Amino acid sequence: MSRQQELLAQALAFRSKAAVKADELAVRSSVLLTRIVFFGVLLLPFFEPNSFYIVRAGRLNSPPAIELHARVDVAPILPSTPKVPALQADSPLAGKQVDAKPTEKAADAAGPNLPASSNAGQTVPTLPAQNEASTKPVPPDKQSAPDWTEAEIASAKQECSRLLGKITVDTEELPPVREGICGAPAPRLLKTIGQSKVKIEPAATLNCQMIASLNSWITDKLEPAAKKNFGSSIVRVVAGAYSCRNRYGLARAPISEHALMNAIDVSAFVLADGKVIRISKDWGPTEQELKRAQKASDAAALAEKAKFQVAASKLGAHDLAKKSEEKDKTDAKSKADPKAKTKSPEELKAEQDKQAMSAFLHQAHDGACNIFDTVLGPDTNEAHRDHLHLDMKERKRHFTLCE
Repeated sequence: MSRQQELLAQALAFRSKAAVKADELAVRSSVLLTRIVFFGVLLLPFFEPNSFYIVRAGRLNSPPAIELHARVDVAPILPSTPKVPALQADSPLAGKQVDAKPTEKAADAAGPNLPASSNAGQTVPTLPAQNEASTKPVPPDKQSAPDWTEAEIASAKQECSRLLGKITVDTEELPPVREGICGAPAPRLLKTIGQSKVKIEPAATLNCQMIASLNSWITDKLEPAAKKNFGSSIVRVVAGAYSCRNRYGLARAPISEHALMNAIDVSAFVLADGKVIRISKDWGPTEQELKRAQKASDAAALAEKAKFQVAASKLGAHDLAKKSEEKDKTDAKSKADPKAKTKSPEELKAEQDKQAMSAFLHQAHDGACNIFDTVLGPDTNEAHRDHLHLDMKERKRHFTLCE
């Protein structure tokens, strides 16, 4: 090898070593920088706020000096709104809506420093009491609605004659009722219904469409079901009807059909033999209660399974089989024992009556679904656990709600 080739080989070896050293240095620097950043992030929460400042263009951007002084909140001056005096019942303006929007004259009357045009494009702050008053819902009996017209009253009475003319009911004609947005143009006080004069207790204030539907329900559905299950007829229906309120009594819910004399809540039936059938007591378990019982049963089965697995882990297979065999023998002996406790005739009769009352109430509910537009019962929710809600609310496409 010549001298020139030897020098070239040494130069290549040196360059290779330099490249390796450069790579090692880059790796070490990267690892070191990563560690610094990692530990810096870990220590960052322990530093006080505003501890680091950024230097830009040779200047230190320090935080602004904090000025300590007492803060005084000045309440805004609002233009006073003149109060509108309450109208008496015999006032000529009674029943008419009063425009509560302040006029330019009212704004001018607030004072020379508050002209009417000075608030244009500005937002006037509102006091909390004013906000609460403006957002608080108005109860149905406090809302304004026009009185029933003579045409509405005459049409409703004509409808009553058509619906009640061919059925047997004892009703008392009442004057038109307008309580806020509640009431009806031709209400009736329903006392008895049907050929057997089933008593409604207390007497229910309803419109004539509801009375006609109740007659069909009691005559065609309830009485046949009572005779089938008990061999007795119905003499009394315990129910509640008119109430000027929203649904469920909630302030922001839609108005209830009870407020329109278009609904009734039935809670109990009394038979001719004195038997009282209460929905709260005799309906039987609801769907929600059955679901909860099923969940509890599943949980108990899982607990028993876990207990068995623990026992299996402690006992041998022979001992476990022996215990299971002894348990089966004990169960078989208790079943074959003639001295085992049996139900008395009274207990059997009570159980049969309980099943009959539950069957009757479910038949009453299902039969109502063919007559009324809305039927809600204990399976609907807890609010209807003790009664059947029946109404004739009109819905789109003649949709019937039965729950």
